[in-house]
Order: sequence, then C-alpha cells, then structure tokens
Amino acid sequence: MKKILLCLSLLLIGTMAKAAEMRVISPDGKITFIVSNAAGLRYRLQVDGKLVVTDSRLGLQFKNAELGSDTLIVSTQKQKHKGTWENNFGKRRVVSDNWNQTRFTLQEKGTDREFGLIVRAYNDGVAFRYDLPIASGLGQFVLTKELTEFCFANDSRSWLGTESSCAECQYPATKLSEIPMTTHEPWRSGQPYWGVLPLVTQTPSCTVAVAESDLLDWAGMFLSGTGSAGVTASLASRTDGNGLVVSSTPTQSPWRVLMIGRKSADLLNSNFVATLATPNSLGDVSWVKPGVSSWDAWWTGVNPNLPQYTGLEARGDTNSDKEYIDLAAKMGWSYQLVDWYWYQDDLSRPLPHINIPELVSYAGSKGVRLFLWMHSKDVTREGFDKVFSMATKWGFAGVKIDFMNSDSQETVQWYVAALKAAAKHQLMVDFHGAYKPTGLSRTYPNLITQEGVLGNEYNKLGYSCTPQHTATLPFTRGLLGPMDFTPGGFLNRRPADFKLTFPAEVMGTRARQLAMTVIYQSPLLVMCDSPANYSGQPGVEFLRALPTTWDETVILGGEIGQYVALARRSGNRWYLTAMNGDTISHITLPLNFLGKGKWKLHSFSDSLEADAPATAISETTTTVNSKTLLPVTLSAAGGYAAILSAK
Repeated sequence: MKKILLCLSLLLIGTMAKAAEMRVISPDGKITFIVSNAAGLRYRLQVDGKLVVTDSRLGLQFKNAELGSDTLIVSTQKQKHKGTWENNFGKRRVVSDNWNQTRFTLQEKGTDREFGLIVRAYNDGVAFRYDLPIASGLGQFVLTKELTEFCFANDSRSWLGTESSCAECQYPATKLSEIPMTTHEPWRSGQPYWGVLPLVTQTPSCTVAVAESDLLDWAGMFLSGTGSAGVTASLASRTDGNGLVVSSTPTQSPWRVLMIGRKSADLLNSNFVATLATPNSLGDVSWVKPGVSSWDAWWTGVNPNLPQYTGLEARGDTNSDKEYIDLAAKMGWSYQLVDWYWYQDDLSRPLPHINIPELVSYAGSKGVRLFLWMHSKDVTREGFDKVFSMATKWGFAGVKIDFMNSDSQETVQWYVAALKAAAKHQLMVDFHGAYKPTGLSRTYPNLITQEGVLGNEYNKLGYSCTPQHTATLPFTRGLLGPMDFTPGGFLNRRPADFKLTFPAEVMGTRARQLAMTVIYQSPLLVMCDSPANYSGQPGVEFLRALPTTWDETVILGGEIGQYVALARRSGNRWYLTAMNGDTISHITLPLNFLGKGKWKLHSFSDSLEADAPATAISETTTTVNSKTLLPVTLSAAGGYAAILSAK
C-alpha cells in the first residue's frame, strides 16, 4: 500500500510539473492571474481578456536556499470567500470582501523543500504572498533578496515615489522604462532613491497600483527599474546588516498587491490594502475616537525667547496652547496636539514653558482631549510601558511619535510592539516620519492616522508641495490608507505669488484647502493653522464639527495630477469636494447619489472675480435634488467644498 501511495504521489508531482500554467480567476471572471513553472516560477495578469502584466519572476533568495529558480508545482488548494467587514475608521463603513484563492504547493527540484505561493483574486485586484511552512526546511532563516517582478505588457505612463527614508515624497510622472535600475538607501549612501510605493501605471486597458499589505514582521518593499517596462522588488536592509529579514518558519511574507481600476478614478474607492490586512487584533476598541484636532504653535506661532530657537521651528507654550484648545472647543473639534519642544531629552520632565497638568485640566474643562508629541528615540521597546503609562496618567488621549524614518524589519517590529503597548494604556497613536500604510491600522485600530506624506508642512520648507503634487496624492499615497497631510492652511496664495514666510503660506486657494479635509481621508484630521488665521475668515464654517470617518464614498471623477471630485456621507449629511492641478477646470458633478426629496447645498467655491486673491471664497446656499447636474469651475490650483443636508 505504501508503494502504491508513493507511486501515486510521484505521478501527481509529475503531472503537476508538466501542467506548466494554472489560473486563479476573480469572482466576476474578469481578472486572471496565471502561475507558470515553465521557465522558473513566474506569473502573468490578464484583465478583461487583455494581457496587463507579462511573464514576471517570482521567488525568494535565502542564505542557504532559493525559491523560484527551478520549481515544481506539487499541488493546489482552492478556497472561496464571500462576505464583508466593517470599517469604522475609513472611507466606507461596509467593505466588500469577496475572493477566490489558490495556495500552490511548490518544491525546488532536487530537494525535498516545500514552499507555498498564495494567490487571492478579487474583482478589483489580485494579491499574492509567499508561504514558508516548516516543510520548507528553512528553520531559522535569513532572507537576502526578493526576486518578485512586475513586468508590464506596455511601457506605460506611471507614478512612483522618489524619496526613501520615509514616504514624504513626490510622485512624478514617468515611463516604466525610465525608472532607475539601481536602488540606494540615502540615509547610508547619500544617493538619490526611487521607488516608494505605490507604483501607479496607466496601461491601455486599466490602471494598476502596486502596493503591499499585512507588513507585520518583514522588511518594507521598494521598487527599482528593470531597464524595460517593469520593476523589481527591493527590500529595506536590516539595521544590523544581517540580510533583509531574519525569521523562522512557519511564516508568510506580506501580500504583494495589484490594485486594478478600469479608470484611474476607480482606484480612489478601493479598500484593497486594508481588506488584505490581518483583522483587528485588539478586541474592543470603543475607546478609539476619531475626530479633528487643532495643532499648536509649532506650525504658525513663534517664540524666539524659548530654548534652542533656530528661526525655522516654532514652539507653543502654555498660554498659546490654551488658545488652540479654545479653537478646538469653539469649532467642535475633539483634540488639540501638543507638538515638538515641550521636553528636552527626558520625557518625564517637561520644559518650564509647558505646564502639562494645567493644559490637561484646561482642555478637560473645554471638552477637548490632548495628543502629545514624542521623538521615537525616546520611545524604546524596553521603555514602552513606562512612557505610555506616564502619558495616560497625565491624561492624554494619544501620542504622536516621530522620526522613525525606516522600513527595516526591526522598525516594522517596533511599530507593532509600540501599537500593542499603547493599546494596553488605551492610547491612540499618530506615526510621523513613517513609512507608507500597509493595512496596519486595521490590525491595530489605535493607529488612528500616520504621516508618510509630503504634506502641508513642506510649504514652510520649500516649493515641493505644488498643486500638481497635491492633485496626484489621492491617486498615489492616498490609495494606501490614512494620510496625515495636515490640511487647513488659511494663508492661501496663487502658486506664482507663493513664497516662504513665517507664518507659513500654502499654495492654492482657500476652497482647495477646505476640499483637502475630505479628499485626504484621515480619522484624526489635524488642522495646521492658528486661531488668529481662522478667526472670522471666509470658509471656516465648513470646518465646524467636520466628520473624519465616513459611511459611504462616491467617486465623481478624476485624472491623476489634474483633478479629483468625490462625495462622502456621514450620517444624513453628504460632503461634496473637488480640487485640481495647475490649470482652470470646468467640471459637472452629478448628484444622483442623493436620496429622494430636496437637499440644501451650502457651497464654498473659488471666487471667479478678476484679480480675486486666493483667500477669497464664494459662499452660497441653494436647493438641489438627485437629478441635479452641478456645474463647478475650479481656479488654477483651486477647489470646491459643499455640505448637503436633506430639507
């Protein structure tokens, strides 16, 4: 009997090995992921019957083994799932989760090592990950290279981030073939770096965004060029120099993600990265409360008499922070952020100009809670409980931790450990100096938002936060997850008139900054400007009691770097917004997402009067219904924001 079973097993292996191609098809039958072992482990991707990704390599290299060079497909295991999950912190409350999955059991020829490739196909994308079981024989392993490629069938127009140590970068348009072939780590080599996710590519038949999800104990992925119409994975090195990933079996890599939209705007409604991530690991998170936050004088105030003043940074003190707390209370915002320079070296010893107990007490009397900034060097794994216990005892609702500036495996592990430790003390976390989102905020919902974006603060550092950049962000960095851009700058300037000043100006119109608060989704929405600059200003009413999480989102149109228009619903109100790039835009917004009856439209749009300053707002109220086609004109670097409520 044993001999018969052995013969059957060998026959099965031989049969599978000869069957060089196998397919994983999306539930609607329109997306096909083809796995082949004909010339090493490879894959192709078809969308609507058209080849989008051509033969692309799969595989991993370890110090003592390799997966993918000469591989047998031993067996397959198929699964289906049809369901939903509830996202209380995103752009849509109920998220579809329908997929077909195949796990391919792989064996390197001439060995008894077995590996897995898991492929999951949805109607709006495909993801795959490497599965390393005990049967792989790796035991404790060191990963030295990932061989994954994304080779597109056409040399298409693409957008890929240009920075490295964190995702505070632009996403300039380029051809796939023009993406540099070599990657560098500038914080070590001083060389420029290409390749921050996502890569967004407009193929002839669809738009594809390459990303990763469920990054929990691995190195973060970047991309470098292949010299043709493709890119290859490059993982961040470990800080100890021991390869890329040190781990042991059984384990799995993060998901390698291909988000798919027939039009670029279709991607804007995707929850793909979060859907692939491990679900909530914390249990009851009713203490995680989204909301809007004011942001102390680090942004626009200045006190040259405080310690270490350089003229670039600003610092709040007890009195100025009270003004920001008053602003939050007046505007119906939940939080105030006490930022940089409240301490020096020792988190337990605030500097004299900040009276922490007084601020916490004052905020509480106004119905406002506080977030507290910390430098990551002062928040070590060994000291998590001490630091977070201190913040809780002082009365803070959350912490903003800054300057991680790495995607290494050790940093990824630190993120997870920090979130777990903070959750024990019911603290929300805002990561700055952070790598791009990978679905971590679904796994640990106390990650209320994160930076990893070239945001509004860059208006005080240079000229990189341009209208084209900010109109590109929804289609690039914004696809991945919460984005702490810190919108709401009210010293608005036309791009030609913009200059570096203190307090900081922002490029584009007032209506544009209003629109950003809805377009750039963030459960903790941090407003960048000061009470003085908001007081009595046109457009400020749009920001009053503004929601930060949404029951529903409808995409009304958009082109990368040119314009975006969308509507988001919170309860029985809709928020309608649009913004554009460098040129005047005339768009028509259908309101067919509205319910029956008449609706009041309270709009804040660019002033179209000749020589109107960028701060000018045209504020109107009118009646509309679901059949209304709303014409909107956006100034160059302009915007539009409106609130719709049932009459």
